[in-house]
Amino acid sequence: MSSSQDSPRVLTVSLRNRTLQLTREGGGFIFLIFGVGLAAINTGNNLLYLVLAMCCSLVAVSGVLSELALKKITLAVRFKEGIYAEEPCAITFILKNNKKKIPSYSLTVDFPSNSFTEARLENSANFFQIIAGSVSEKTVRFIASQRGWLTLNSCKLSTSFPFGFFIKTKTLPIQLETLIYPALQKIDLPKTFPSGDGEGKLIRSAGSEIGTIREFKPGDSLNSIHWKTTAKTGELRTKEFTAEGSKKISIFLNIKDSRTGEKINPLELEQRVSETASLIFYLIQRGDQVQLHSEDFESLYDNSQNHLSELMNYLATVGLDSSKPQPKLN
Repeated sequence: MSSSQDSPRVLTVSLRNRTLQLTREGGGFIFLIFGVGLAAINTGNNLLYLVLAMCCSLVAVSGVLSELALKKITLAVRFKEGIYAEEPCAITFILKNNKKKIPSYSLTVDFPSNSFTEARLENSANFFQIIAGSVSEKTVRFIASQRGWLTLNSCKLSTSFPFGFFIKTKTLPIQLETLIYPALQKIDLPKTFPSGDGEGKLIRSAGSEIGTIREFKPGDSLNSIHWKTTAKTGELRTKEFTAEGSKKISIFLNIKDSRTGEKINPLELEQRVSETASLIFYLIQRGDQVQLHSEDFESLYDNSQNHLSELMNYLATVGLDSSKPQPKLN
């Protein structure tokens, strides 16, 4: 058996549901066959004819055995929910050999490289042997490149068995469909969250635990003014919440330009959504109760895992093209 799955491809031929790729080693062997054939014709040496026949039979045997290795193999996929874009996630490929007596060797499963760009495998799933009638599993990591619905209808199953001269590939149907959450960024959470009137994402703290009352400074939220103290002193005073304990924090997401009312450009949209998702994720992990506001969505205050999933489900598709019908999560 050869491990030439990663060998450079010399020639590729496709026919129906099969793709045959000639490897560098296979190209050398074919060149050798032509050389032996020419020598046999020129010299008329019977021994060279026997060598030529043996080489040709090896090519024929390689085609037959590789076809048997791919025959009657079915594929299933298992993965977890709650996948974030650009974050490695485990995916399990499950191969079943439905043949009654013949095992399959040297199988490799990968995503279609030409027609599928929304996700990639860090490494292909390699199966050394699958005994007849048995099931084999292999877990590898994959990375989704963008948020939204991820749908994959097929995978590539290939083998270089038995000699590594050719890599034969067939397409197997699968059903992979999941919602990809926005990419998370590394951010430093501030201890206080003043509100503002700028574009994009605004944050407001609604914590109930007051640490100190201080003088009002430019940029402080009007909602944080302590009116009783202000009335007593005659000067504006504002509340400052303690950093400890659970806070109620509202996060505002605006995906439209405040001047034109049009949707912002895709790059800025993805940046805002990613920052918003990151804030929500880390705030809930810290124990704060988070509320999300946007033009068409408003959630309650909560910090449970179900609440996080609800907000991420919304952020996964907000601002994306909704003209295409989208499946719903169970």
